[in-house]
Amino acid sequence: MSVSGKYEKCTYIAVGRPFAAQTIVECRLADWSDNTVLAVDARTVLGGAEVLSGEVRYGGRLYFTVLAATPEGSVIGAERGAEFTHKAECESAAPAQTADVRLCVEKVEAKKDGRAIVLTAILSAEITLFVPAELSYLSGGDGVAVDLRPVRVTRVHACRGEAEIEEEFDTEYVGDVIAHSERACVQRVTASAGALDVSGEICLGILAKREGENDTVSYERLIPFRAEIPCDEASQGCGCSAEAVVRSVNISASCDEDKNRCRILAEFTLGLSGRAYRGETVYMGADAFCPGYESVLERTAVESCEPVAAFSAAERISGTAAISEKVDFACSLQAIAFGGVRAAASASDGEVIAEGVVSATVLMKDGDGVPSGTELSLPFSFPVRCDRAKAGQRVAVSALACGISARQKKEGELEAECALKLYFTLYESSRTEAVTRIEAGTAVPESAAAVSVYIPAAGDGLWDVAKKLKKPPEEVRRTNAELEFPLTGGERIVIYRRKQADL
Repeated sequence: MSVSGKYEKCTYIAVGRPFAAQTIVECRLADWSDNTVLAVDARTVLGGAEVLSGEVRYGGRLYFTVLAATPEGSVIGAERGAEFTHKAECESAAPAQTADVRLCVEKVEAKKDGRAIVLTAILSAEITLFVPAELSYLSGGDGVAVDLRPVRVTRVHACRGEAEIEEEFDTEYVGDVIAHSERACVQRVTASAGALDVSGEICLGILAKREGENDTVSYERLIPFRAEIPCDEASQGCGCSAEAVVRSVNISASCDEDKNRCRILAEFTLGLSGRAYRGETVYMGADAFCPGYESVLERTAVESCEPVAAFSAAERISGTAAISEKVDFACSLQAIAFGGVRAAASASDGEVIAEGVVSATVLMKDGDGVPSGTELSLPFSFPVRCDRAKAGQRVAVSALACGISARQKKEGELEAECALKLYFTLYESSRTEAVTRIEAGTAVPESAAAVSVYIPAAGDGLWDVAKKLKKPPEEVRRTNAELEFPLTGGERIVIYRRKQADL
């Protein structure tokens, strides 16, 4: 038997499953072997990404910041940059796709090599492919019974932009700025017609020397920002998400000796990346059969994931920190450098669990006045109330650690404290199978009995009964008008066979 199925097409942009890649980036500091490295920090800026057949190529620049003690006992700093490119293999990658690459520095270390110091960073990338897709699905037809169900289809559009941020502020009088570090964190994203509105804060840390002294001191400044990311596909109220990274920074200082104050001007270029989610409900054939015949079906999975809620939270954490070097009461704590945080989140019913670790470098002097440093790590885990959270729900989190401080209460231990600012995005995911092809097979033989009785299972709906009987749902409903679906299992469905006329 030939059936005439009715098919419709749906085009969308699917999000592939993220995959990871790693690369190692190195940089050399010539003639630094006489110095003792106290701390190393690195931040990365993505230059671009290209999708080819079976691979994704991406590249950018990694910026190292190094703090060291000279043989004379002074703390000095240096900055170096290194270009990098990497090729990540992916069987499903194709030129028609685009890639969203998010970089993270996993580990940084410094080793002596002759007269030079080699700086090494392990750079991880989380890569997500945006895949143009077209789905031809069954929606009806002659000689076909179709169970139409709502299917959520999401079109995801990636967008990028830049913003220039400038901040001027006063500090105590300093003699020299040794190093700086900066982290950006998005705290609110909303969609409007043609753009995403993004706001957040930059945490700027400055390490300096006091005028006329050899001691180090650290200053911190929270700088708010707000910017727009152009996105033609964005519309008022649609789901959205965004991230911000500091692409470049310029710090300049001017001092007023009479007022014993220093004015610092910080100029930032932010790189902004966003996603706009346009979801719609399409009725597709979730199941189908040809009445009176065995049916052969082909199905395709349709997956959807889009943000449904976002909120910010703040928490103050404290406790005994893990440290990398020995500390005793002879040590004099001086400053905090390179503060940062790594955070993850999971959802349960009614709350989100935030966990991670805050890290920083504590600069100090030992009992002989020799500069030294120790890496500080403070883990955390705490719940945040959220009425819309459900167990197993995907949660993304961005975080900022500010006001990191450390002190000795017991010899050999450091007590750390800081404030966390977090931004959570909750996602709703669905996976549905749609019928993309149907063919009629062999005919189902009719019962020879004039009357047949069918005993349904508890919970059977109209579609379940019709499919088991190989009868159109309309016929089952018409001939059994007294039935109420879903069935309890105690009903009896009587089927009458039409009497064939004698030839």
